[in-house]
Amino acid sequence: MFKSKLKYKIIAIFMVMAALLVGAFGTLSLYFTASSYSSRFYAAADSVTEGGFAQEVQSIMNTSKRDFVKQYEIEQLIRSRTADLGLGDGRRCYILLASTGEIVSPTYRRDDNIGTTRNLSTAMQRHTKGNERQLGDDVLDYAYYVRPLSENAADYVIYISDNKAELREITGTVGWVFFWVMAAGLAIAALTGIYVSRYVTAPLRKLSRRADSFARGVYDLPSELNRTDEIGALSKAFNHMGSVMSRTISQIGAEKHKVDVILEHITNGIMAFDAEGQLIHINPAASELLELDGEDPDDFDLFFEQIGAGVCMAEFLYLDKYASKIRDITYKGKHIRIYFVPFKMDNEKTAGVVCVFEDFTEQFNLEIARREFVAEVSHELKTPLFIIKTHTETLLNGYMDDKAMAKKFLTTIEAECDKMTDLVRNLLDLSKFDVKKFEMKPQVFSIDKMLRGIVSRFALEAERENIELVYLPMGELPQMYADPTQIERAIVNIVSNAIKYGGKGSHVSIASGSMYNEVYIKVEDDGAGIPKADLEHVFDRFFRVDRARTREKGGTGLGLSIAKEIIESHGGTIVIESEYGKFTRVTISLPTANVGVGE
Repeated sequence: MFKSKLKYKIIAIFMVMAALLVGAFGTLSLYFTASSYSSRFYAAADSVTEGGFAQEVQSIMNTSKRDFVKQYEIEQLIRSRTADLGLGDGRRCYILLASTGEIVSPTYRRDDNIGTTRNLSTAMQRHTKGNERQLGDDVLDYAYYVRPLSENAADYVIYISDNKAELREITGTVGWVFFWVMAAGLAIAALTGIYVSRYVTAPLRKLSRRADSFARGVYDLPSELNRTDEIGALSKAFNHMGSVMSRTISQIGAEKHKVDVILEHITNGIMAFDAEGQLIHINPAASELLELDGEDPDDFDLFFEQIGAGVCMAEFLYLDKYASKIRDITYKGKHIRIYFVPFKMDNEKTAGVVCVFEDFTEQFNLEIARREFVAEVSHELKTPLFIIKTHTETLLNGYMDDKAMAKKFLTTIEAECDKMTDLVRNLLDLSKFDVKKFEMKPQVFSIDKMLRGIVSRFALEAERENIELVYLPMGELPQMYADPTQIERAIVNIVSNAIKYGGKGSHVSIASGSMYNEVYIKVEDDGAGIPKADLEHVFDRFFRVDRARTREKGGTGLGLSIAKEIIESHGGTIVIESEYGKFTRVTISLPTANVGVGE
């Protein structure tokens, strides 16, 4: 049964291979025959039309001679190109009117039916050469647009059409040749398959019994083949494989343990070292995390000494066997935690160490930011609380009867309470933004009207500081569909900063406009500006460029943070540009997804 099935399979394989090879070769030959015929056709057409033929046609057709003289000269001109173009019963050349496609010459071909092809349409409609090759079409054609000599002159198309009769004759002959070649190939393949199947089947039956013994776990059964060919070599390989497999089974345990460890931590960086300290595996995540740039470590001890981990292979081989170790390091600006997990062989001997690298830079930075945030909040609350306490104690110690002094102290206490209230409100709003629970109340409103109101609101303060505050609308602004209270709050924070830190005698401008599906608002002042090193931190909470000056003017460093959260929650962007000592420009962009039809 085994022999019979294999025999027919071998015969079938040989016949299929022969059929595929001959068929592929025949198909390619037919394709290249057709492609060569097409290439010669278009090459001849290009050579003739661009070699002066088109100019001669135009020259004849635009003379003042009588029509029959023109026709005679055109027909003589076409006949002169018969050899170059290969004209005959299957291939013809026409002169057509470009405007209508009507056959102008030869006159005896005016009754020919010329269909509208892609190449002809290209020449007539686009006034260019139509030479797109389409092997699957019924005809090969070529259309060349002849430009008129003057504005009032007629324009023509030289059209060459080939009905592929000659090509079909050639391909038919080639097809019959390959049909007989295929038949002969199949016969030879069948005979070859019969011979090979008889030669291969018998020894393969013996090798099949050998493979069955391997499946039962018997590896020492000798092969009965005594051949010097490839089948004999395969038999020897079976014998060698049996002896090797018994040794390999003992190594599978260690390999399985190593793979399990790697799979368990595959999302992190992975390195595996053998007991000699040589690298045996590294994944792309480890290379990227440690920025190795293709230079893999050569030695365990040397590598971890260079990155400051403070471990060596001896610790895992001779000290705490099979005990995992954890090291936290700072390397190239990253905070990395490394897990060292030893793996072993079946004989309880440590075979090496798998190192798992976890990047916890983000968690580390978040913890630092949390501590700094708590410290900043504590500091911001400490000052007003201290002022309230001292002023209250002063009032209680005898100034209650002095109404002027009591009023002054109570005014200060009220102002400090307002500061704390604003601080707490801002912190609560930022917390809501962080957890995406800030409630928006969108409605339709005029952004232009809002900006004019903000300018009026700050006019008195600007005049008091001798600051020129102007509003520059760049055209009509569309209405907005957003939360007007929050948008105004963000813009007020920015304008307030510009007036506070612009300095006396400076200029503050508010420009607005709409462009590229966005509404933009630019607030610019020519004040002290922001140092380049501080620009990337201006949106950080509690960040202040000049802390002493900011505290003097009542700032907490939360205004820009809140403005950024508000604008981004509306799908917009906010960008700050500044040159120290010259200017500061804040640009707000809001998408037109939030914009309605203008008034």
